[in-house]
Amino acid sequence: MTAKIFLRNLRRGLGSAIVELHTNPNHIKYKAIVLRCCLKDIAYDTQSEGTKGFYLYTAIRALEAEDEFEDIIINAFMKRLEIRLFHQLADILCLYIGDGSEKAENAFNAKYRALFEQLSTQRTFPHKYCEREQFEYLMICKVDNYNWQGFKECITDAGSILIKRNDDVCNSYDWFLCRCENIFGKKRVTQYFTAVSEKSPEVKAFVAANSELENTREGHLRTEQTVTLQSYIERAKELENDTSPYAKMHSVAVRLLRHATQDDLIELIAVIANEQSDKIRAYLLHIFRRVDFPADIDMLIKYAESNCELLQTNAVEALKRFEDPRIHDLAVTFIAAGNTSDGLPLLKKNWRKQDEPLIREHVLLSSKVSHDLQMDILDIYSQHRSKSCGDILEHIYRNGECAYCRYGIVSAMRKNRVLSEKILNECLYDSYDKTRKLANRIKRKYDNLCGMPKHSPTV
Repeated sequence: MTAKIFLRNLRRGLGSAIVELHTNPNHIKYKAIVLRCCLKDIAYDTQSEGTKGFYLYTAIRALEAEDEFEDIIINAFMKRLEIRLFHQLADILCLYIGDGSEKAENAFNAKYRALFEQLSTQRTFPHKYCEREQFEYLMICKVDNYNWQGFKECITDAGSILIKRNDDVCNSYDWFLCRCENIFGKKRVTQYFTAVSEKSPEVKAFVAANSELENTREGHLRTEQTVTLQSYIERAKELENDTSPYAKMHSVAVRLLRHATQDDLIELIAVIANEQSDKIRAYLLHIFRRVDFPADIDMLIKYAESNCELLQTNAVEALKRFEDPRIHDLAVTFIAAGNTSDGLPLLKKNWRKQDEPLIREHVLLSSKVSHDLQMDILDIYSQHRSKSCGDILEHIYRNGECAYCRYGIVSAMRKNRVLSEKILNECLYDSYDKTRKLANRIKRKYDNLCGMPKHSPTV
């Protein structure tokens, strides 16, 4: 494996990079690459796939470079960090601590105290740092492994920050509380608050802030204005020249659906048909991304071929909810013209075996695989079986950026019986925990079919 390919695989979180470190006797040549990736944010989407902290620590151990890297990682961790790199380094250090490193534990505690002192007086919170969220992340790390004493210390510290600030800037700890309730049980957490809040001003401040936040949210939901069909139409017209209308239209569409009747939707279709502006028509069509279009889809097919990109996109989103020969034919037309972004979603419910050569021709053209392409191929082959889709799925597996979607791709490989022994062995070391767990389950079930790798990971 060349250094370039190793870096590419490591950044994606592919298990092949870890296998290379285990099997290549000259793996020392990759040491600088691994260290560089440890000190840079290499995650694609931490909300869905988490950080690559465990994965990178596995690489460090494969290199037997724990001692060599530790001081460098600690020095980086103690600096002011962007939020995602902070998460990655914190996860690596927690694994050092789990292996008994006092140096890493001291660094973790020092960072925790530094953020605690900082939050007590900090005036502004730049989005790229999100220090309040960093502090909450360290709180979560402290309570993991059923550390009840850590929970009590974190509550006291968070309450102390609230008292010193005397504002509501640092009063949200939902993530931490949710984790604690999952670990210790909601009943135990609630009982602690009830028993201690009157004795401890810090705990009392924390409980009061959390209650106020919940009341504010409930009040917002109660006072949220109901969206009617007429107000939905008016909102679409207001946004005609807006540069970022998606979120605004999405919000009103969701609220309209809470009360809309079938007659409302049919009336809306008539309004769309009579609208002269393609932009407004597209905005009005947004609701049918979430509910079936209750009329003949010829209207949607016409819009899907529009020169207005937004109208075309919303029409395709509405069409992909249906199974219909007309939609299949439209999908094939799109893909044959090179428009896979609109064509592949339409095959989710309309795929036919005869479409596979066309999919293969256009999917294998480039080594760059977009997230949308990952999801489209995943959706198609999760719902349809094919014994000849192995090369397509492997291409997406190796070139997609999202580790969460890669788990789905591996699951689709298994479903279609095209999961090779080579890929299965790689998946034992994948950066995404569910992929590793799936691979280990398959290995245990079919341990006579393909031998276990020399180095078996922990999941």
